[in-house]
Amino acid sequence: REIRYTISRMKAEPLASGYLPKFVALRDEAKALLLQEIDILEEMSDGQASVDHADEDLDFFAGRVWRTVDDSTSGNTRKQLKTSLFKGLSLSRFRRPRLGAELVAQTGWESALKNSQVPQLVALAPEAGPLVQAGLDAASARTKASQKNREFRDLGGRKQFIDKVNATRNDAHGGLSKAAFENPTLSNDFGDSFFAGEPPKDAEETLDDVKADIVALENQLKERQTTLAAMEADAANAAKLDENRKAKAQTLSGLEEQKAALEKAIADLQTELEKK
Repeated sequence: REIRYTISRMKAEPLASGYLPKFVALRDEAKALLLQEIDILEEMSDGQASVDHADEDLDFFAGRVWRTVDDSTSGNTRKQLKTSLFKGLSLSRFRRPRLGAELVAQTGWESALKNSQVPQLVALAPEAGPLVQAGLDAASARTKASQKNREFRDLGGRKQFIDKVNATRNDAHGGLSKAAFENPTLSNDFGDSFFAGEPPKDAEETLDDVKADIVALENQLKERQTTLAAMEADAANAAKLDENRKAKAQTLSGLEEQKAALEKAIADLQTELEKK
């Protein structure tokens, strides 16, 4: 927009004609650069789409494994499997990160399922490897696309082009400002007039605009409150499960102590009976 604005202003001013070819060349270079940037942005979109697809597949597989553990095991076996596979988290919390900790945990699932000694889980093991690999590939593709974009913007073609535009603008601004200084018929801001300033502000807000913004913010607040409530419920359930686990562990410890005392008492009685 800024380059086009400058070209349009220079076309109408003979004193600026000497600078015009440079900005036309910049305009043509910008078109090629924008196509390059579009390609990079499309790579980023492809990477994100792959991540979302892989994450959905892994989430679905996690749900199947969770239900299989519930349907095929019980007691300590079920507890140990869920702790090993799901790191003690609820299914919703485990699946929440998008190819984050979930993917890291599922990386070891193929081996864990094979060694679970639960036939239903062993049958699922072959599916784990390809799903995890798809997740790793998607995450890698997204990371590479993001890195490519950062390099393009911070160091590469985009950054170099902006530096070139700024240098050309400074050169033209200096020459046109000098012309204004030497020609009293020109305005003091003659050099500035060839370069676009801030875009015009939008029309003043109306009462309806403000009301609409408030409604949108209220809806957004409700969504965040719903998310917060779900997260708090998950945290409360996790805390309750942990308390139940600790209580059961204490009960088990007490029963083991009682068992040991009874076994000792039985042994002592057997010894006394043998003596008689």
